[in-house]
Amino acid sequence: MKKILSVLALSLIILTITTGAKARQNENIKPEIPMIIKSDIETEAEIEEDTVTEDDVNDSVSSVADNLKEYAAKFLGTRYVWGATGPKSFDCSGFTSYIFRNQGIKLHRTSSAQFTQGTKVAHKKWLPGDLLFFSSRRSGKGRVGHVAMVVDVNPDGSCTFIHASTKRGVVYQKFPDGGYYSRNYVGAKRIIDTV
Repeated sequence: MKKILSVLALSLIILTITTGAKARQNENIKPEIPMIIKSDIETEAEIEEDTVTEDDVNDSVSSVADNLKEYAAKFLGTRYVWGATGPKSFDCSGFTSYIFRNQGIKLHRTSSAQFTQGTKVAHKKWLPGDLLFFSSRRSGKGRVGHVAMVVDVNPDGSCTFIHASTKRGVVYQKFPDGGYYSRNYVGAKRIIDTV
């Protein structure tokens, strides 16, 4: 409808200008034609091109998450070394910060500092690219000492994450696991849509 109205308005302006110019030429009067520059007239299609929709944002976030997952998978099997930041070895937060940095996203160095970034995500509302935080033997119960990144989410809200584990290096892990990670879960943060 907008497009039709825009075309009708433009046609009316052109018709008025043309009619006025012909009448003035007959009277030997120099016509005063207002200048309409085509680039100043936005079509509905051009307006829609410039408009960023929620779907565009979701697609962009999804694309970043896919890139993070793909890049992280390249390091499966890389050994764990406390304090290591990659790429030949990682600790947990060294791994997440290295992966996110590849997408131009800066994460703090430690898991507890990374927990201060992003927005809180409710339990089982995780999306790929979200960070999951856990307490560890070193940090103590209830205090962040480990971080992992969600790679896939199931319809029931459970997920698979990738992380640098102390015993097996970079691996995938199901969560909740009904064991260690379930007992030590602290919370989750969404980083991608906040950068």
